[in-house]
Amino acid sequence: MMSNDGNVNNEILGGLEELGLSQYEASAYYSLLGKGMISATEIAYYSNLPRTKIYFILKKLEKKNLVFINYQKPLMFRALSPKESFGNILSKYENRIKSLKKIIESLQQINENGLKNKGIEEKRYLVLNQFSTDSKIIELIKNTNESIDISLNHWGNVILNASKEEILKAIYRGVKVRILFDFMCRDESIILPNAIDKRRAKISTNMFIFDTNTMIIINNDGTKSAYFDSHEIFVPTLVSQFNDTWLKMETASLENNKVESINL
Repeated sequence: MMSNDGNVNNEILGGLEELGLSQYEASAYYSLLGKGMISATEIAYYSNLPRTKIYFILKKLEKKNLVFINYQKPLMFRALSPKESFGNILSKYENRIKSLKKIIESLQQINENGLKNKGIEEKRYLVLNQFSTDSKIIELIKNTNESIDISLNHWGNVILNASKEEILKAIYRGVKVRILFDFMCRDESIILPNAIDKRRAKISTNMFIFDTNTMIIINNDGTKSAYFDSHEIFVPTLVSQFNDTWLKMETASLENNKVESINL
């Protein structure tokens, strides 16, 4: 197991490399610190660097204003003050960070403006306007492989009718579709094929769940919706809530369950 000193040394050497030094340069410079004027042989010993490369490494450190070389024979070497030596480098990093922050802010502005133009507001989820909601639901239905679970109040039937054709196509692909209708839904507004499992319950929220990991929740007036994926922590909770409600309710005896003629 490496000692705490070893961990500190590795952290410092790694930091020197981040400041632009090579691995050999970092080891040589670190070995010089606090030793005053010493010979190349001593530096090679303290740093465990090859003696054949030590002069070349020290010359590079001199060019970076990190090492002072006394050119009298024998050659002697001393580390220059880290605070002064790395001051210019740190200033360059700080200026670069400021520049990168401005670039990131510009990218963020481009992203936000683009989303606004599409009727989308970015948060931890996507907020969609009414037109984008219809389009997103149809897109998600097309990409669904296993299941679609839907809960609808009386207004939600409008959304359902807008996507019914794609739902039928999904059923033909083998996708299982379950719909919970609110008790207030009129039977004539929910003409659907028998292949769709239908039950009634008290529904306050319009919700579409695709393959149990992607979800759209629609507000009551239909002007906006929120799109969530499996990364959102409450998606599994709402999926579980739908399943619990489904199991509690008896199969609905909905009338007029005839399929309208649809060109597929």
